[in-house]
Amino acid sequence: MHLESSERMNHFKSWQTLKKNSIVDIIAPAGSIVDTSTIEKSKNLLKSWQLIPRVSDDLLGSDLLCANSDDKRFQQLKDALFSTDSQAIWCLRGGYGCTRLIPSLLKLSVPEKCKLFIGFSDITALHLFLQQKWHWQTLHGPSLNQVTRFLIEQENINELKKIIFGQISELIYLVEPYVNYSNTLNFIKAFLTGGSLSLIQASLGTDWQIETKNKILFLEDVNEVAYRIDRMLQHLQQAGILSHVKAILLGDFTFSTKREEEEKIQKVLERFANEQNFPVLRCSGIGHGKKNRSLPFGTPTLLDLNNNQLTIKISG
Repeated sequence: MHLESSERMNHFKSWQTLKKNSIVDIIAPAGSIVDTSTIEKSKNLLKSWQLIPRVSDDLLGSDLLCANSDDKRFQQLKDALFSTDSQAIWCLRGGYGCTRLIPSLLKLSVPEKCKLFIGFSDITALHLFLQQKWHWQTLHGPSLNQVTRFLIEQENINELKKIIFGQISELIYLVEPYVNYSNTLNFIKAFLTGGSLSLIQASLGTDWQIETKNKILFLEDVNEVAYRIDRMLQHLQQAGILSHVKAILLGDFTFSTKREEEEKIQKVLERFANEQNFPVLRCSGIGHGKKNRSLPFGTPTLLDLNNNQLTIKISG
């Protein structure tokens, strides 16, 4: 697989797959939870998988918007990133707050050990930081809150478990082009990056601004009305973020309380796809809906435009 010299396969550090008695740090770097029993349920889940959960005694605290103060959330994240005995970090949920931690993260040196890092939604900010500053592979995957409260299908939970234990070597996703391209492009080989559209937009102009050159960009979001989706996409376009992408994958854009808004959003996405001169494809089943498949970032990825299929090698 050919990639530019600055982005060869060893550009990203791979996580190690988990084994029996691997330690998993549970963190809450963003929003809080209403039902505190989720923490105990998360610990029980990991124990049932023969893993050792580790949770800070002061994981949750008083804060205006987030699960705890910036200082506490940063310290817990830092401890998890730098601990020498844990193998994975799993975020309790998304919400809001990760962007507030980035300035402090930028002051840290890169740890020697790359760990499995799991989360999505607001956690997109940390995915971008870890990929671009520390060159870690990361896993855009369900939060512990989603898994323990069965907010996603069991099939997605089972797949996630197989991924983290190294029981599958590749993942295959069916994709659907918005536009049929008549050019001779058949395959795209590139790294995959992205996450929540609103967090991707929030990265613009920052030290952790998303890097999209020669990459496949994945986008999804929740509870954003159609005009805001359009405005964010236009912002990415006009800021030059889409100038050198290889392709865009659009996951689920859900608005569960307003089905008519979801229909309008799909029309916005279709218009956006028609305006591009590169492949834009629908990749359903990833996002904030009942289906939420895991999506590895920073790993070898093949987009087969002949068979409408995305294949990701897992090198953990």
